[in-house]
Amino acid sequence: MKKKESKNLNRYEMKSKSKGFLFYRESNNLGDYIQSIAAKKLIDERAVPIDREALNSYNGPITKLIMNGWFMENSKNWPPTDNIKPLMISFHINPIAVKNMLKPIGVAFFKKHEPIGCRDLYTQNVLTQHGVESYFSGCLTLTLKNKNKNKTGEGILVLGAIDRIKPKINLKSFILDILKFPKKYKKYKTSRIRLNSFIKRLGDSKIIYSSQIVKSNAYSEQEKFSLAEKQLDLISKSRLVITSRIHTALPAISLGVKVIFLTDGLDHINQKSRLEGLSDYFYCCNTNDLKNIDINKIRPKKNHTTISLSLKEKVKKFFDSDK
Repeated sequence: MKKKESKNLNRYEMKSKSKGFLFYRESNNLGDYIQSIAAKKLIDERAVPIDREALNSYNGPITKLIMNGWFMENSKNWPPTDNIKPLMISFHINPIAVKNMLKPIGVAFFKKHEPIGCRDLYTQNVLTQHGVESYFSGCLTLTLKNKNKNKTGEGILVLGAIDRIKPKINLKSFILDILKFPKKYKKYKTSRIRLNSFIKRLGDSKIIYSSQIVKSNAYSEQEKFSLAEKQLDLISKSRLVITSRIHTALPAISLGVKVIFLTDGLDHINQKSRLEGLSDYFYCCNTNDLKNIDINKIRPKKNHTTISLSLKEKVKKFFDSDK
């Protein structure tokens, strides 16, 4: 961490030693920060940022921490220390992390803090299979409020809509990637043509293209939180959002903005697991379906209002409690 940034975080910790939210030292995904922004808005400005990937070595003051979001890059760094008093809500276990996180010591931690609020049905099922009481909580980003709610949204925001299927060349798998490139590029080009045709048909003069992925080492933690706030502002001011990012789609729904979630390239278990249960709260389709869509008629399968209220109540109860 940069020296200036470390000082800022230390100053942050001096303000409060009782409430916490997560930060992500190495993350390049603004979706992580959007989830923490949602958590922080339900606490207060004095909350302490705590590193998701170092909870097992946390030795600061005893902190009541909202533990939400995707877990985790370094699954061997589990479970957290006793100085963390967690509210485990909107919690997702990365399939690759299951083996390490659900060793006996990890299961004991989950059972100690059950019931676990799961962001998706995949995580709920995994925990249930290990004897941990759990429930589907949905995601804290469904509690976000639109500061621009009295203004009519304008234009289309295309945010990471088909970036997952754009072929890449990785030095570690260079030869294999070269061999697969023509077929992958053809698939990407076809999806891009379908998407561009759909956008052209809508006739909006204002179209913004953006990404949720940034260069992690190019920004400080505070700067990445700021970029995430700006992205939320962009979403809130749009007429329509087109994305394949969960933490663009869910905030859009919560902020009252129509959204189309594209499923192209989301066939891997790591992607499908995150969508189970959540995809009911936004409209999903493949780029091949865009030619038949009337955006005035698209609706999610479920309304998010009830789940949003439940999340707020659980967070309030957690921080109001003396435990």
